Amino acid sequence: MNLRRPVLVTAGATRNPIDAMRHIAAFSSGKTGVRIAGLLREMDASVHLLGSPEAVLRAGDSLSTETFSSTRDLMGRMQSWLEKNPIGWVVHAAAVGDYEMDPSPGKIESGEDELVLRLRKAPKIIDQLKVWAPECKLVGFKAASPNTSMEALIGRCRELGFRTRSNWVFGNVIGDIETTATIVDRYGAESFVEREAAFRVLCSKIVV
Repeated sequence: MNLRRPVLVTAGATRNPIDAMRHIAAFSSGKTGVRIAGLLREMDASVHLLGSPEAVLRAGDSLSTETFSSTRDLMGRMQSWLEKNPIGWVVHAAAVGDYEMDPSPGKIESGEDELVLRLRKAPKIIDQLKVWAPECKLVGFKAASPNTSMEALIGRCRELGFRTRSNWVFGNVIGDIETTATIVDRYGAESFVEREAAFRVLCSKIVV
């Protein structure tokens, strides 16, 4: 019998709607979350992947999967999972939209020279996870701006970890994600020159 804590992995980008046809989304394929979920499954963890449509397609049939759409949809699905698994692991690798709007119920007509959208802050999901389930284990993710130094990356990961009470934060620098992977906790940081090696170390920490 597998007595390890169940694991929820999020992957891909939220799609916050503008109208019936358009949305705002980050550039995220979901590859990171899908790879981590696959490695955890290979290590005999009970894994559920909550992903964007692209991420779920990447996962194939080997994983338990569920699709999300907007930031608020993802938030509701994560809260529901934690209500059922309050001591589980959450590996929150999804690129969650920071802004949303009241979408038009129809299609905004095209052809205008300029279109002005009024956006507001979307909920910060990671800040709620330990509120909903104080005993859960959490891995947060931090993507730093291009040319961020390793020292600054570690500092930003540590800030995120303290704010959200994450057990670990997985950080990297946009534009150099393959060689800047770093796993940070309150005690220290471990950096890797190969992203795959970082994934394997992170997964080994989860399945102990």
